[in-house]
Order: sequence, then C-alpha cells, then structure tokens
Amino acid sequence: MKDILFKLNNIRVEISFKSLNDLRSMLSFYQKNNLYKINIPCKNTLKKDFLLESIKISREEFPSIDIIPHFSILHEFRKNRINTQNSFIKFLEVTKSLGCNEVLLVSGSQRRTTLDSVSMLNFLKDISSSYKRYIDIGVAFNPYLPALLFNEEIKRLEKKLQSGNVSSIWIQFGTDYKLLESRIKILENLIDSIFNNTSKLSNINLFGSIFIPSTQFLARFKFRPWKGVYCSSEFLESVDVAYYLVEKLLKIYKKYNICPIIETNIYSDNNLESLKNIMGICT
Repeated sequence: MKDILFKLNNIRVEISFKSLNDLRSMLSFYQKNNLYKINIPCKNTLKKDFLLESIKISREEFPSIDIIPHFSILHEFRKNRINTQNSFIKFLEVTKSLGCNEVLLVSGSQRRTTLDSVSMLNFLKDISSSYKRYIDIGVAFNPYLPALLFNEEIKRLEKKLQSGNVSSIWIQFGTDYKLLESRIKILENLIDSIFNNTSKLSNINLFGSIFIPSTQFLARFKFRPWKGVYCSSEFLESVDVAYYLVEKLLKIYKKYNICPIIETNIYSDNNLESLKNIMGICT
C-alpha cells in the first residue's frame, strides 16, 4: 500500500471552463467529492468581465468552496500601465467583497515592458496606505530555469517579497525533482534573509504545480510545449515514467510543506480516480 501523500482537502485544483454552465457543473462535481479549494486562472477567454462574473457565481452559489482567482497582467492589460494598475486595484476590491482571501498575480507568458508583477507590487507599496492589503497576494516562481535565467528569477522574487505585499509563492511545474529540491533550499534561504527569522516567514505559504500524466497530455505537450515549463524527454515518452516523476515531486512538496495545486482539469470520476491514485489515496 502506498503512503498517502496528500488528502483531497489539503490540495488545490485549478479549473478551466468556457461557459458559466461549465463552471457550475465543475464546482458541483468538486463540492460533491470534497474538493473545496479551487483556483480560477486568468487566460485565453477567461479574463476581464467573464472572469469577474465567474468569481461572483463561484462565491455566491458555492460559498463553501474557497476560491483563489488569478490576475494576469498580460490578459488584463487595459491600453496602458495606469489603466491596468487601476483595474488591478478594482479587481482586489471586488474579489475581497465577494469573499476571496487571496489573488495570484502573474505577469503572463509574454512580460510587458511597461508593467509586470514586480512593478505592480511596487505600485501597491507606494500608493496610499488606505489602498494596501485589500487581500493577500501570491506570486509565481520558476525553479527550473537555466542558471542565468534562474539568477534573474531569484532577483525578481526578492523584489516581490521586499514589496511587503506577498503572502504566497506559487512554484511552476517541471520534472527535474533533484533541481527542484536544491532550489527550494535557495528559496527558503531567500525568504529567511528577507524576513530575518520574524513571524512573517511563517506567513509565506508555498504552493507547487502538478499535472496528472496521461497519454493525451504528453502528446499535446510534445507537439506544443508551454513556455517556461521544463519537462524531460523521459517524462514525455512514458506515462509510467511521468507518474514516477510526479510522485517524486509530490514527496518533495510534502517534505517542504508545499501545497500541491493540480493544473489538470478534474471533471469526471475517472479523473478523480487518477488524482487519488497519484496522491496514494486508496478507494
């Protein structure tokens, strides 16, 4: 019997949908199966008014489900930097009023020169205190980047943390679990150095991305790799190897108290069984 790595009520699931009816159907399924921690991404057509309406429906019709929405500067950009900054403030106000406790802020796959997550956090730091801390804010972090790019990533993360507005760090998916563990230690040292062993350290929550392997997912990723997601050829060539590597990632997450966020859509009993299997949950 495999050890249980994480229980269902201790993980998060990112959902993707194309209509409000799809959203309702998925959240009903999650609620029925005790999945109460959901992330709503900001990408493709899921942005702006549709994103806000999705958050509103999620909170009003499924109040027991904890929602963390994402705000992508790439997808929410409103003609110029100032408009987008004001839009983000409004987004924080609205999501807080709907009962959300946290928002994940990302620059997006194509970072804009006029505004990114670092400058947005500094904007929050500089404006009047009455606008600060509407809601907790999470930021993204990629530990799998090549050395030079990783050094830049660490510097950017340091600036984000120094803004004083970061409550959580969301770790990108990758498959080199040995590299991941070495860089988690660098991450912990960075957090420790910034907050100098104060209680603030314990308030920085860590989340780690996970995909549930399938033949279809591996084939799609091989055909069209995602920018910034580093998957080994071994992972992409075999579902069995992919499962082995994902379990290695989960064990590292458990070791370092990192909450998994499942980025594979869970919308059927078969998907749910795959999720339970990889978490070591017997059914």
